[in-house]
Formats: sequence, C-alpha cells, structure tokens
Amino acid sequence: AWRQDVSVVPQLPFLFSESLAENVAMGDMNEERMLQAVHTAALGPDLQALPDGVNTLVGQKGIMLSGGQRQRTALARGLYRETRCLVLDDVLSAVDHGTEQRLIEALEARSNAKDPQDRPTTLLVSNRVSALHHADLILVLDEGHLVDQGTHSELTQRPGFYQDAWKHQAGGDEP
Repeated sequence: AWRQDVSVVPQLPFLFSESLAENVAMGDMNEERMLQAVHTAALGPDLQALPDGVNTLVGQKGIMLSGGQRQRTALARGLYRETRCLVLDDVLSAVDHGTEQRLIEALEARSNAKDPQDRPTTLLVSNRVSALHHADLILVLDEGHLVDQGTHSELTQRPGFYQDAWKHQAGGDEP
C-alpha cells in the first residue's frame, strides 16, 4: 500500500525503448492524464520538435532525448501516477533556469490545489538553491547529517552552508 502512495523520480531515470507516452503511462494509459502530466513537466514545447510528438520512440534508455528531456519525462511519469507523496531526487539538475522556474511553479500550483486529495506532499532534493526558494521547510544536510533547517528566507539570513550556497549560486563573492 505504501508503494502505491509514493512516486520516486530519480535524477538519472530509466526510460524504456517505447514512445514517450508509454514511458509516462507505464502501461496504464489514460491519454488525457498523460498529456496533463507531460504539460506539467514542461515537455509541451519539446513535443513540437519530436518527429511524432508523444508517440516518438525515445530509444534505449531515452537515447533520443536530451538529459533535461529524460528528467522531465520521468517527472511526467511521477506526476501521472497521482500519488500522495512525490519524491524528486535532483530532477532539475539538467534543465535550464527558465524551465526550472516553470516546473517549480507547476509543482507549487499542485501543492496549492483546492481539493486536499490533489495536494501531494513533495520532497525535493536539490543542489540548486533557486529550486528551494518556495519550499515550506528546507533541511540542509552535510555528509548525511542534518546541519540546519528553516525556510529560504531564514536560511539566507544566517551563516552556514545554505547561505554560502545561495551567495555562490547568485553570483556573490562567497565560495
């Protein structure tokens, strides 16, 4: 029962040598839900460039897709399942900042859905501080140990790993 309530989307997803749509739905095809998941995962513009849109064969391990497209296909798969808990393991590492922002906004919209059934708990693992800006709670780990926690604004105000990473990624002087 627990596995049915959790979707895990890894940083390095495994894709099958099937169509993009089949990689999202994984055998339980609901076309409307699949297209919604693809749209939420910011794959809409990419479909125009693919020869057969969602019916494009992605090749063994998704070889026909870029790293960001593979990550977003796996994200669409996780969203398609409509589970109560969505675990995203650094799924934004291969996308540009504009796409990252669209994905964060889409995930935030899901978290703010009117119906509580449509509001999954989302755990986002990320090395990009910009992806964590709107998180309710951020846990800062160092070598597997919890070293700090709080909101983005709290963590950027106090010295530590998070503040250093934020300054560095924002182009500041800190290492």
